[in-house]
Amino acid sequence: MRSFTDDAGVRWEVFLGKASWGTLVLLFSPLAGGDTRASILHAETMFAATGELDALSDDDLRVRLRDSQPWP
Repeated sequence: MRSFTDDAGVRWEVFLGKASWGTLVLLFSPLAGGDTRASILHAETMFAATGELDALSDDDLRVRLRDSQPWP
C-alpha cells in the first residue's frame, strides 16, 4: 500500500486487488472518503504486481488515477 496526493490536493491510498478472471488492479481509495477507483496492471502474479506498484512514482500514480475507472 502507498499514499500520495493528487493534483487537487486530495490524499489517496493505493493498494493491490483482483478483478474478475484474476486480473490484478491498482485500487485507489481517497482518505477523506469517496468512491474507490481501479486501474488494470500488466502483472500476472501478486509478486510482479507488487514490483509494478513499487516502481511507480507519485507522478505515475496521478496519471493512473486520472485514467482509472470506478470500482464496483
